Amino acid sequence: MSLTLLDMTFKALLSTQQSLNTTITVFCPTDKAFYSLNYRHDPFTLLQYQIAPSNLDKETLENSLPYGSKIDTLLHGHPQVVTKLPGDTNTSINGVNIVDWDIYHDGQVILHGVDDFFDPAFQIFKYSWYDGVGVTNNQEDKDLESEAVYIVFSVYSALVVLTFGLAYLLYVYYDECREDTDDHIEYV
Repeated sequence: MSLTLLDMTFKALLSTQQSLNTTITVFCPTDKAFYSLNYRHDPFTLLQYQIAPSNLDKETLENSLPYGSKIDTLLHGHPQVVTKLPGDTNTSINGVNIVDWDIYHDGQVILHGVDDFFDPAFQIFKYSWYDGVGVTNNQEDKDLESEAVYIVFSVYSALVVLTFGLAYLLYVYYDECREDTDDHIEYV
């Protein structure tokens, strides 16, 4: 039943995509990933997150998208994130390696094989500033975004350190007060 629904959904998606004359890229997990599926998301959500409505061939993914680049998916507001560091031999998205390139490629649909399912919650924890941020192609805007993220992160880090420092000072102060109080108490 679920495979029939998946098949019907995918066929509808392909017919819509063909009428819009665009390219989609599908990242298909290995059989092992299907058998060890341990995500609590419904299958349709996972399917949407495995599909990017753009032309992401091997050359684009390996050479044109730097570390931290956002890739929009059919799951609105949940982009994938390129996690391949400069110098890495394996290309990865959301920490999942792409293991088979161009399993299918007809110019409108590109299919790549990946180690595992992409987790829609990935960028919420590691790249939270991407959640809901619009796409920008202007390098100056990207630089300003990066600088703003750095400033927010720095302020947040300083507040955390300040909070722990203040908590420590309060602990020391109350400990001293308690010792002074203990000196004045007579035990019978």
